[in-house]
Amino acid sequence: YNALVEREIRREYLRLAGLLGNQDHWNRTRRSAFRPEAVAAEGDRDPADFVLRTTRAVLADLSRRDAARRWSVFERELIALEAQSAALNVARKEKRFSLYRRVCALRRRIAFANPLLDFGRVVFVKRRLAAANHMCDQYYGNFARAGGGLFVLEDPFGPSPTVRNVLEGSTVENGRLRGKALEGGSFLQPALSYDGMTVLFAHTAARLSDPKWGVEMKERPPWIPETSYHIFRVNVDGTGLMQLSDGPWNDLHPNWLPDGRIVFISERRGGFGRCHGRPVPLFTLHAMDADGRNMVRLSHHEGNEWHPSADGNGMIVYSRWDYVDRGHNQAHHPWVTTPDGRDPRAVHGNFKPQHDLNPDMELNVVSIPGSHRYVGTASAHHWQAYGSLIVIDPRVPDDDALAPVRRLTPDVGFPETAERGTFAYGTAWPLSENYHLC
Repeated sequence: YNALVEREIRREYLRLAGLLGNQDHWNRTRRSAFRPEAVAAEGDRDPADFVLRTTRAVLADLSRRDAARRWSVFERELIALEAQSAALNVARKEKRFSLYRRVCALRRRIAFANPLLDFGRVVFVKRRLAAANHMCDQYYGNFARAGGGLFVLEDPFGPSPTVRNVLEGSTVENGRLRGKALEGGSFLQPALSYDGMTVLFAHTAARLSDPKWGVEMKERPPWIPETSYHIFRVNVDGTGLMQLSDGPWNDLHPNWLPDGRIVFISERRGGFGRCHGRPVPLFTLHAMDADGRNMVRLSHHEGNEWHPSADGNGMIVYSRWDYVDRGHNQAHHPWVTTPDGRDPRAVHGNFKPQHDLNPDMELNVVSIPGSHRYVGTASAHHWQAYGSLIVIDPRVPDDDALAPVRRLTPDVGFPETAERGTFAYGTAWPLSENYHLC
């Protein structure tokens, strides 16, 4: 584990080192950064300078927002590191790397002292990348790779966090899998109930038993219950594991609505995408009761949809592939609709005339508490739901480009555009406009 952490720290250091001299990148991202401090400054000679300056910005912001808390210990440590940096020649790369590591460790302690982190557990899923790199294929159970599970991280911001397998010892209490454990298979995003007691998630047995079900298939593969994602519900202590959906369809991305119902994505609409040289089933917005009954389709759209959730106005926000009279990768952006599916409309960026004007896809869109803005992941058309993190402001006049979008992570470009960004971030969970778990 320590060797893995060391490798990733060094890899990030080298990535930043190569990026700091790229003026074209920083000139482009400077105009669209959510926080200007996150963009490289003229005095940033290497990653140690960069992280010192951004750590100073984080400490200053937290101090302003929470004056009663004692930040002086962090202030003294940061001043000492800044002095060491000033005295250490930038050509001494190994020494500078050692300094970089110490600053990162301090930044982590400062971030974990954020008063918004007033909870002691984090629920998450672990999963392997799907066997196919495509925005649709990544969510078909036929392409899921087994491995992972549903977990809770206990004391996540303390010195010794521990991981608990929520489903250890649990068996399904109803349906086709009654009496069986969800061992193996693949899991998708969890959704915690408003009272923090119940988790929704999607699971597939991931039975990739026939090699012809690969990305080059020429006809619809035999979608069966054993190769599809289904929606489950479980209490955070592992009791009450219930299967809410079943059948030869992929049901996924469940989330709670304020009235106790569940919004989710499903293939049950029928139909196929128009872009492909093979049948690629559509999945669109659906809803059901908390026990899986009274399932209803909310969207009749002719393209795929992803990642629904309730926003601060009680609307459903989700991502839609708006592939009507547009190019194949021009409009994969947030939409909103009422909880019963009326009045669907794009939040922004529905007719961009050029591919590189904004991200290929804006996925994992979640409403920011106390704000009209959303956080999301800028991702790629021909990959999976990872990339750079962004903030979306629906009140900014739409220019079919980047005006309503600001970059939370300007050091990571947008994947599959001229920026050639990396798949560095997954699902962000907003604590406020300025602070997010990711």
